[in-house]
Amino acid sequence: MQKGNRSFFKRPAAGLLMVGCLVISSLLGGCGATSQSLGQVDGLDALGEVQVISREEGSGTRNAFAELVGFDSSEDESKTDDTVDSALIMTDADAVIEAVREDEAAIGYISMGSLDALDEETVLAVDGVEGTLANVKKGKYSLSRPFILAWSGSLSELEQDFLTYVEGKGQAIVGKSYVTVEDTTTFLSGKQAGTITIHGSTSAAPLLEELAEEYMSINPNAVVEVTASDSTTGLNDAMSGACDLGMASRNLKDYEEELLDYEVIAEDGIAVIVNGENPLDSVTTEELKGLFTGTIPAWDDINAGRE
Repeated sequence: MQKGNRSFFKRPAAGLLMVGCLVISSLLGGCGATSQSLGQVDGLDALGEVQVISREEGSGTRNAFAELVGFDSSEDESKTDDTVDSALIMTDADAVIEAVREDEAAIGYISMGSLDALDEETVLAVDGVEGTLANVKKGKYSLSRPFILAWSGSLSELEQDFLTYVEGKGQAIVGKSYVTVEDTTTFLSGKQAGTITIHGSTSAAPLLEELAEEYMSINPNAVVEVTASDSTTGLNDAMSGACDLGMASRNLKDYEEELLDYEVIAEDGIAVIVNGENPLDSVTTEELKGLFTGTIPAWDDINAGRE
């Protein structure tokens, strides 16, 4: 089976800095970017210091976000990236959303598959492009990453049957909340018996749980167990044989590519969210880098940079 392409989902940011507007009710659409340059935003001074909400270091979402925004390298060997030390660390998207909801000065990032959980929070446009699945699918939104299933050695007949389902009929489920990577096709299961264990990404886990449920309805002889941890743990478990399939929500690192086979099963966007009281609706990638590394420590510093 052919391996996936770890650089396929890296897309350049838009060349123009433009104002975008987004309302939560238009998650799959977009009002479109304009050619107007980003300008001053009234009310940012009232928010004070920025409170960064980040994910744990093994998180695929964190790894992908830091890489795409450009702060994934760190001179401090004790850190995986340059996320500011004052960041509050959360272990899943729901916790990130709750932290942003409770703090007017907060900013965080989540899988677009979790957008339905938002209430009054605002999804920021990035480089003038709204954070929607529609824009991910069109290749316009720069913060996108793959969902991957990886394994070590040869797949069993049951594991191959499940993977064939995911890449075929299962893409109808993928398309509900993510961008599909294959055309939806019919699927005829071999009805093999056995158990498949899947470990890894908390972002990919809800999708895999839904896929597992439908697959088991098609093949009642199979049991598919999905356990959420983080992308790095899932991939390490696949390498060590602690699970059959590792699920990751980031590109594989070079050494992981050498030790594992894998397939991309979906494409997801990473949405940047702020509290509903925050008047900001659009940022540049460079501003995101400053906000999450601490070189833009206060919200009003964004206005200073736009003068």
